[in-house]
Amino acid sequence: MEQIKSMSEKVIDAFSSGRCPVCAMLRQDEFDSLCRWVVQSAEKYKGSEERIKLVTSGGFCNYHFWEFQGLNTNYGNAAVGAELLVRLIKIIRTRNYEDIIDVFRERKDDFKAWSLEGYAHCLLCRELKEKEKRYLKELTVILQDDGHKAKYSESCGLCIPHFIKIVDYIENGLLIKFLFETQIAQMGKIKANAINLMQKKEPPLCWEQTEDEKKSWFRAIEKIVGRSGT
Repeated sequence: MEQIKSMSEKVIDAFSSGRCPVCAMLRQDEFDSLCRWVVQSAEKYKGSEERIKLVTSGGFCNYHFWEFQGLNTNYGNAAVGAELLVRLIKIIRTRNYEDIIDVFRERKDDFKAWSLEGYAHCLLCRELKEKEKRYLKELTVILQDDGHKAKYSESCGLCIPHFIKIVDYIENGLLIKFLFETQIAQMGKIKANAINLMQKKEPPLCWEQTEDEKKSWFRAIEKIVGRSGT
């Protein structure tokens, strides 16, 4: 039986992911949660607490709904979609068309969940935001240790979005200084690998590309904007 890791162990292990450690953990959490919701879409879970929670929240945001359908079966997608449509029809029928127009324009009440601005209502987005905060706070504790600092320095480090966010959880000026200096070095390493990749585009140099060079395009993008998704 696989042993459940503590949060600190999980964060430290993510240093070896070859990407932003927080992005790596959130991507895995996102996938695991989507798989859990796929299971909940089965007909036998129709009245379950989790299924009811999903329907009453209005489902997922645009991004997570399309990720969900990609992992699910047509039957599971149809089951959840039908339940959400039942709720949406009921909501619309309780209002006259003039009220509905005002509600749509103001993106208020029940229709927030279906608007483009409705990310705050996505169960998975909210779950990941809370985990993101915990990971960043835990990282500030972990980096008090010199040994963990050394391991972090050798990693790809935080993406810029998470680099900016972690500052809100740090009061130690020396730790902020360490992160700033490390970030510059980590970005420099990715930049150098990206330049080498371009210079080794043609044979015979293309056969000499290192793994770090091959992954540099992905790491450069993630370093700048963070992981794909929300």
